Amino acid sequence: MSAQMKEWLSVIAMLALVGIFYVHTEQQTAQGASIFPNLLMAILAGLAVVKAASLMLFKTEEEKKEISEDEKPLMGRFILVVVSLIAYAFAVDYIGFFVSSFVFFFGISLAVQLNPRTVKCILIRLVVVLGFLVFCHILFERVLLMRLPKGFLF
Repeated sequence: MSAQMKEWLSVIAMLALVGIFYVHTEQQTAQGASIFPNLLMAILAGLAVVKAASLMLFKTEEEKKEISEDEKPLMGRFILVVVSLIAYAFAVDYIGFFVSSFVFFFGISLAVQLNPRTVKCILIRLVVVLGFLVFCHILFERVLLMRLPKGFLF
């Protein structure tokens, strides 16, 4: 697969994810509560369009090269992240925000890690993910008084 094809696939994947999250957000939020997520999705969609424009306007010799053997594992990680994002978008409704976010963020942080996994590294990632979820809980549920999606687990 060429480097240019890889770039086009990333643009298409980003636009598809924005579309999935847009439909998901409109179904789950009250009127007016989706301003911030819609703004983020618009920014991501705009960046994807800018990337597509740059791919059409600026062509380099590097884009014609094939992906080397060293980059193939990275492409697998990219596909893992895209598939995980789609699964996460659908799992939030059924499992709940906190459980699905914990599994997603902790799993992705370990899956895309390039250096060897150690017990210390795993514990640090665990603490960071738990801290992020506590921050999200305080910010959304306590400060902004917004309910995060609840599932059958939590």
